[in-house]
Amino acid sequence: MSPRPNIFPALRYEDAPAAIDWLVDAFGFEKQAVFANPDGSIAHAQLQLGPAVVGLSSAHKIPGNPWSEVKQGIYVHVADVDTHHARAVAAGATIIMPLKDMEYGSREYGISDVDGHLWGFGTYDMDAPSVDPAVFPEIHYKNGAAARDFLRDALGFRMILEVPGPNGSIHHAEMALGDGIFMFGSAAADDQIWQGQTHATNVYVADPDAHFLRAKAHGAKIINEPRDTPWGSRGYAARDLEGFIWGFSTYRPAVAGLKSKV
Repeated sequence: MSPRPNIFPALRYEDAPAAIDWLVDAFGFEKQAVFANPDGSIAHAQLQLGPAVVGLSSAHKIPGNPWSEVKQGIYVHVADVDTHHARAVAAGATIIMPLKDMEYGSREYGISDVDGHLWGFGTYDMDAPSVDPAVFPEIHYKNGAAARDFLRDALGFRMILEVPGPNGSIHHAEMALGDGIFMFGSAAADDQIWQGQTHATNVYVADPDAHFLRAKAHGAKIINEPRDTPWGSRGYAARDLEGFIWGFSTYRPAVAGLKSKV
């Protein structure tokens, strides 16, 4: 059976139309789907770079909608969202959006995790191609062990890599749900990279050097220039026009045989 990526970053931009154009020009994304509101703002858009798909929208304040209060979150496609919701509820997860059928045909619910980060789970598949995952959302947690346990017990993630950090922290971890992979850590944050942020979006690219030159030419704020890593990959990091953190590299975790049952 072909892999099916199912974990996607959800980014909310102050000027989403400008952000879309910039992401196309600077990072090489293609517009997969763009749904505009009557005022020209973006209700929802999907951009694709190779097999990697990301979701974004305009940062509107919507009364009663917790997603409108944050800049970033994570959306996960699950085939049986009712079973997944029941597991989260049984584990004591904080439900911030009740399970319901959406007007666009998906069935979804939302939770906040141990640090208050928002996650959405639903049957909408983001039109992701059936290939190995190529986008890996990342969160920097205050307590990595607590995050790991919550992701496992409440949300059904499986640990595939855990690199210990100092003083009981987690330097880097990767967990799988279905064929998708989520990354996180809790070691002392590098202020040069995070600068008070907690989310990053990591994307696989075959040629990070060429990608870097394109991004730099279009004004991306470079965090780290292309470099080789001790684990055999090569990549760089940058900020986009609204300061979101992106990593582009040849690193691509493997999830063979790790499909979740939910």
